[in-house]
Amino acid sequence: MADPRDKALQDYRKKLLEHKEIDGRLKELREQLKELTKQYEKSENDLKALQSVGQIVGEVLKQLTEEKCE
Repeated sequence: MADPRDKALQDYRKKLLEHKEIDGRLKELREQLKELTKQYEKSENDLKALQSVGQIVGEVLKQLTEEKCE
């Protein structure tokens, strides 16, 4: 029969290993989140720029249409 102290030490070591593995996975997930956040922010900025260009093009077309109608 195993000594309770030995069993406690084994359990402790096992939990330490589990903690280390989970900590590593958490670190990887945080890095992925950081990268995805960067990509999202870049997409948002690109979309804003595209909307601005679209608005400018719309204004130019509106002026051209008004000039044609006169």
